[in-house]
Amino acid sequence: MQATFHIKRERICHFHIENYQRLNGDSFHFHSHIELLLVRGGEAEVWINDERATVCQNELAVVLGYEAHHFRSVREGEYTILFIPAFLCPDFVDAVRNKKAYRPVIRDKNAMMRICEAVRMLSEGALNAVERTGYIHVILGTVLRQIELGALGKPQDTDLPAKLLFYINEHYKENISTATVARALGYSQNYISKCFRACFQIGINRYINTMRLKNAVTLLREKKTSITDCALESGFASLRTFYRAFAEEFGCAPRDYLKQG
Repeated sequence: MQATFHIKRERICHFHIENYQRLNGDSFHFHSHIELLLVRGGEAEVWINDERATVCQNELAVVLGYEAHHFRSVREGEYTILFIPAFLCPDFVDAVRNKKAYRPVIRDKNAMMRICEAVRMLSEGALNAVERTGYIHVILGTVLRQIELGALGKPQDTDLPAKLLFYINEHYKENISTATVARALGYSQNYISKCFRACFQIGINRYINTMRLKNAVTLLREKKTSITDCALESGFASLRTFYRAFAEEFGCAPRDYLKQG
């Protein structure tokens, strides 16, 4: 399955920390926030874009904005995930714009001591806004020194990716395509297509179908309606189109997929 836009994560509009004993993992997804996984104890497997890495105790995985990712714990432990909206760290965002991290896991002991101390202070919660921002900058400044950045490609309209994703998330159940998305946002179809593929490594129409399929699978698992109704409610124009898209994505028919659990 292709990576999908995580709308709930995207709607986080403040610095946010989550703690887990196990990481069952959201599906392969992306959003605009910087996301950091700190392994305090245990071991985790992370997938960032097309690369897999192991993150052990006192190590940190770094996910930049719009990077597709997935986390899974190998065993029970202590896992902390930090979500940092881009507006809180404009200097960091400028430094990594149109770049990717070739070393997204930080293992350096001195760097991790600084990061862990800053995370500890942020976790206590008794900070004012200036102090909180300061510790966030300590973490990201340390991250910036450790990750190896490389060029991602030609710079894009920095607001457009989020606009595209929000629009598709709101309208994928309707009769939309690359052409209708381009008209709605006021860009040429060619520019929209190139920008989307450059940012997310997937075509717009394929992404729209991915969103529709994900919704259809959710409805099918609820077993409250027929396959036809699930397909039409999810935005597919016909059952034939749904079956073709489903087979391309999952390699089987819907009933066979559900039997697999």
